[in-house]
Amino acid sequence: MFKNKKLHINSSLTQLYRIEEFVETISDAYNINNNYYSTILITLDEAVRNAIEHGNKFEFKKKVTISFSASKGELIFSVKDEGNGFQIDSIPDPTNIQIGLDSDNGKGLFLMKQLSDDISTNKLGNEISLHFKVSSINKDLAVQRSHALQSFFNEQKQTVKY
Repeated sequence: MFKNKKLHINSSLTQLYRIEEFVETISDAYNINNNYYSTILITLDEAVRNAIEHGNKFEFKKKVTISFSASKGELIFSVKDEGNGFQIDSIPDPTNIQIGLDSDNGKGLFLMKQLSDDISTNKLGNEISLHFKVSSINKDLAVQRSHALQSFFNEQKQTVKY
């Protein structure tokens, strides 16, 4: 069983299918159940989309690097782009009523925070790491995360009243 794996893609949304293959290979090797596989895939897909759009500004020649490592009871997926980076604390919370649910700012990051066990960035802010604890790979947590995700999308359908 491998402990590290990398994937390099160009900054195009047409490359996203490669992420599914990447996660599937890792899930097969680590015997990840379908619910947790979906959680990892959705989270990683969002991180890569952000890297392509916000980091590399859809510049095809710029690369996005997706890394995997297994360590101390957790699976870690990192996404690095060639952009200038961002400060994770500067992204607004989309559930804050003062910001409004109509704003797209922060929704992807919110989703990643909800679905992963931990999230961090490097100092520059052009690499985000998504941590999934192996001990939390169970049906109860998958159901809890599924409900949180459904609740989030239901809130998006509601009209914000001031």
